[in-house]
Amino acid sequence: MSSVCLTPKETSDALIQSAVKKTSYLTLERLLLSIMAGAYIALGAQGFMMAYDNAFLRAAVFPVGLMLIVLVGGELYTGNCLMTFGLIQKKINIREYVLSLLQVLFGNLIGSLAVAVILYYGGIYNKPEMAEAIVKVAKAKVSLTTSQIILKGILCNILVALGVWLATTSKDTTGKLLGCWFPVMLFVFCGYEHSVANMFFLPLGAIMDNTISMLQILHNLVPAIIGNYIGGGLIIPVIYNKVYYK
Repeated sequence: MSSVCLTPKETSDALIQSAVKKTSYLTLERLLLSIMAGAYIALGAQGFMMAYDNAFLRAAVFPVGLMLIVLVGGELYTGNCLMTFGLIQKKINIREYVLSLLQVLFGNLIGSLAVAVILYYGGIYNKPEMAEAIVKVAKAKVSLTTSQIILKGILCNILVALGVWLATTSKDTTGKLLGCWFPVMLFVFCGYEHSVANMFFLPLGAIMDNTISMLQILHNLVPAIIGNYIGGGLIIPVIYNKVYYK
C-alpha cells in the first residue's frame, strides 16, 4: 500500500467499507448529514450563479460543494450511488441500500431548498441581473427532453462518482481537493445535469418566474435522478466490480 494514495483496487475496497458505514448511520444522523450536503451543493451552485457570465469560472467554483462534503462530512445522493459496490459484494442488503439512498435524496432536497430560501429572502436575487440569470438557467433545464436529461445525468454522475473515487484514493487534504475539483469542474463546464444542484436552481428559478411550474421541475428532477443513478450507481461500480473482483 502506497503512503501517498490507494491503488484503484484498494480504493474500491475503501468504497465498499464506506457503503457499510453509510448504512450504519441512525436515520437522524443520515438526515442531518444529507441536509448539510444539499446545502453545500447549493452554496457551490450559488457560486456558479455569481460567476454566470464566465463559463470556466462558474465551473471552477462549483466543486467547492463536493470539497466541503468530502472534508467536513455529508451524505450526497450522487456520490452515495457508489454504495452499489457494497451491494454487489453483499456487504449491505437491498433494503439498507434503497432506504439510505432515498433518505439522502430527501435530506439533499431540504438542504438545497433551505439555501435557496435564505438567498431569496437575503435579497441576493433582488438584483435584476441575478434574477434574470437564475430564470435563464432554470428555463434552459426544464426545456430539455427526458432523454436529454437522462443522458446528461449519466455523464454528470460518472464524473461526480469519479470525483469521490479520486478523493477516496488520496490520503492528504490537497489530493482530496484536487480529486474533487477536476471531474466536477469538467461536468459543470460541459453542462451536464446534477439532480441535487437542480434542486437549488429550479425552485429558485420558479420563485423568480411563476411560469416555471412544479410539473416542469419534476420533469427535470426525476430523469436527472435516474440518469445520475445510472452513471454513478451502475456504470462505474458494476464495471469496476467486474474488473477488480471477478
